[in-house]
Amino acid sequence: MLIEEVESKMKILIFTGYIPNIKNIKINAKKYDFVIAADKGYKYAFQLGISPDLIIGDFDTATSPAVTEKKIELIILTPEKDMTDTEAALDIAATKHPSSITILGGLGGRFDHTMGNIALLSKYDLPIKIKDEKNSVTLLRPGKYFVAKDDYKYISLVPFTPSVSGLSISGVKYTLKDAELTHDNTLGISNEIIGISPEASLTCEISFKTGKLLVCQSND
Repeated sequence: MLIEEVESKMKILIFTGYIPNIKNIKINAKKYDFVIAADKGYKYAFQLGISPDLIIGDFDTATSPAVTEKKIELIILTPEKDMTDTEAALDIAATKHPSSITILGGLGGRFDHTMGNIALLSKYDLPIKIKDEKNSVTLLRPGKYFVAKDDYKYISLVPFTPSVSGLSISGVKYTLKDAELTHDNTLGISNEIIGISPEASLTCEISFKTGKLLVCQSND
């Protein structure tokens, strides 16, 4: 979980069309102020007993839902479009200027969709997280952050840009100070959060000066 100060308090949850083992994902729907389902994502939402505020998609992987609840808005897109259903959902979410967006699923399955979804993390200057049964991926921009261990065993730092410089990380098994990560090394892979101090909660501190950084937490 990314801990940072933000002005807006609206939190948005997006269900993608590919979420294997969704019942194994810990989601508290009450934490979110607005829920969007992209294409087949509405079926996953319904499995958890969650009624989306908005369902959007071209419904090429699922039949269009028969919406009976007045509070659910339905937007049907044409299959011939220049973006995925997930991106369309994210575009709408961003117009609401939320404090954070959590995207469920979209990792694994088709590799092109996975890469496309990760690329979307950079589209808006917003805290956006992609989460599935075993992984949580967040994109950070230069600054200082505290990341909680939560239920994840590993934390990895992957440069989203060709390089990330001035990188320091503490509260982990393998610390770094003023380091540089580039696309041609795996220096930031497979670390573990052990806490900044015995008195503090299990969090680590990450700071860097240039580039964009993917923070990946995982269980395997």
